[in-house]
Amino acid sequence: MLTQKALTKKLTATLCTTTNTLFIHNNKTVQKAANVYSANSVKVIHNLTAAQQIAFSNLAATYMQTAKNFVVNALALKTLYK
Repeated sequence: MLTQKALTKKLTATLCTTTNTLFIHNNKTVQKAANVYSANSVKVIHNLTAAQQIAFSNLAATYMQTAKNFVVNALALKTLYK
């Protein structure tokens, strides 16, 4: 199952629970989760840890990327990139 969350105003994170992989991609080039591939991703994180999965669930919904006061969760970003 594919789930998308807002990482920053320009980046979206898509989690594939089947393969336990996180795809980070530009939200302008990829609008639908079904169109996310390794080739069009900025970064791909394989075999997520439990802490990274919790950090992903704490990210904002993708509709918040268009909000004027989008708040970046710095702790979640650090945990995901580890």
